[in-house]
Amino acid sequence: MQWPRFMRRPSNIISVPTVVESLPITKPGFSFGDPRQKVSSLERDFGSTLLPFNEHSESFVAPFPRQGENTELLLERLDELPRKMLVALYESKTPLWPNFLIHHAVGDGLNLQSVRSCMRHQGRGYTEAWCVLPASKMAKLIRGQKLSKPLLCGSSWQNKRFLSTAVDHQRTLAQLENTQPIEHVDRITVVMPHYDDEVLQCGGAMLQALADNTTVQVIWLSDGSRGVSSVDHQQSSQIRRAESAAAMAELGIKNTHHLGGIETLLTADDSICEQLRHLLSEFRPQRVHGVWWADNHVDHYEANLILQRAWPQDLDATIAASSLWQVMPPRTVVELTTQQHQQKMRALQCYKSQIDAVDYSRLSRHLDAFFASQYDADYAENFWHVPANEYFTAMQASQITARRWFG
Repeated sequence: MQWPRFMRRPSNIISVPTVVESLPITKPGFSFGDPRQKVSSLERDFGSTLLPFNEHSESFVAPFPRQGENTELLLERLDELPRKMLVALYESKTPLWPNFLIHHAVGDGLNLQSVRSCMRHQGRGYTEAWCVLPASKMAKLIRGQKLSKPLLCGSSWQNKRFLSTAVDHQRTLAQLENTQPIEHVDRITVVMPHYDDEVLQCGGAMLQALADNTTVQVIWLSDGSRGVSSVDHQQSSQIRRAESAAAMAELGIKNTHHLGGIETLLTADDSICEQLRHLLSEFRPQRVHGVWWADNHVDHYEANLILQRAWPQDLDATIAASSLWQVMPPRTVVELTTQQHQQKMRALQCYKSQIDAVDYSRLSRHLDAFFASQYDADYAENFWHVPANEYFTAMQASQITARRWFG
């Protein structure tokens, strides 16, 4: 039986931005500051014709607002614009959910721009991220309101999956409140969908925990079978599992478990949930590190459904969620010493099969530098850290668990 299109599983990356040479806008006018120092494509493409927004402007350019920032002035401006006028909001000091990327082959962009280039361009140069929508839809997006979807998937800013997931993301940002400091506990469990996620997302936090004599348990949900494209699934699993053993030896972690879910096809089935529930009930962690439900990867999203279903009812623990494929705005930032970051990088180098495909070393350096940029530190990791019941309640409130996949 052929399932209807809307029920099919999406590709690994939930929303894939379109890489373009230039934005589909004409005669842009900017507001809330001259953007040319932050997004050089505007200087290149429009030069001296880029002016403050005026009656002759045909499109509107501004920075995407930070989480918690007052958006009244921006929304007032958007409500005043013609409904179909294109609005282009660029990524500056806060991560956005983009539908367009502009890649620059050379140069040293901002930390977020370097992270973007690692994901899509093997770490070369830097990449600007943009959200481009008609004014009426942009205003609804910022308000977290439902966006109308076209019947056909045509232009990039009308793509159904982008429109759905962008609203999911905006609603999620509204839930990121009341984060708590990361403090000493006796037992920590790290639950990650893939081999390498544990080092990338909380390698430094694990090192700090071990230095405080905390017992650390690491659980991988997937089998690594699709991670090395040049070999068959069994060989890929063997390679990635061996790499994980080397990475854990570098960090000094011995308590590890492999649940064997199929990579790229993770789902909250009985087997994997029962395995995870048993491990959590037996180990009784006081803090669980996992991936943020809004991370832009299908397995990362599914990992949250697995964790929610497997969570023992009598387990009183917090969840420290982190991100990679969609950067989370800074919440609870944990500063890393130079030694800790160097050891984290050595552990990451053990995942050679993955670094061959994506420059995770550069990605991690720039991501950790971005989180540290607001503090007197070189590198840091970032977590949304709350009691488990608050985490799962917020996940429900974001409406992301009611997601339907579109093309």
